[in-house]
Amino acid sequence: MLPLLTKAHDAISEIGLYTGLVALALIALLIFMGTMSRYFIGAPIGWVSDWSNYLLAVSVFVTAPAVTRRGLHVSMDILPSLLPSATLRKAATVLASALTCTILAVLSWLLMRSLADAWATGTTTAAAYPIPRWWLFAFILYGLASSGLHVLRAGIAVLCVEHAAYTSEPTEGA
Repeated sequence: MLPLLTKAHDAISEIGLYTGLVALALIALLIFMGTMSRYFIGAPIGWVSDWSNYLLAVSVFVTAPAVTRRGLHVSMDILPSLLPSATLRKAATVLASALTCTILAVLSWLLMRSLADAWATGTTTAAAYPIPRWWLFAFILYGLASSGLHVLRAGIAVLCVEHAAYTSEPTEGA
């Protein structure tokens, strides 16, 4: 059952990656349309700016889980490079991963509460062309929660591999 869930999580993350790419293409198209209408028709399209911002938020948060899964986020390795031993570097990595999972879990919980409040009250974004605020919260929640699951899965995989390597029987000829 667990391998099926992890494969589904990976597949959903990949779909998010391509959804984010489509959102970026739509942003480019909208900005092009807005620019052309302003110069050739003399009438700008008013909703282009708002929808470009909405699509940018969507693209960032639906793409984040796939980026996290691949380990492609920008990283700063100053602290690990200053630590003298591999054991200390590993401990710092475990601590950083635990803190990352904790932060993402707390943010996801807060976003769930905010999403529920926005749904219940029907609040909208403060824009010229508003949309329900819970729509944006849903994408942000997905991105943070799914990224947190990828970090957690990577940490568990590392711990399981290290534990298996530590407890495995020696092979012949070793």
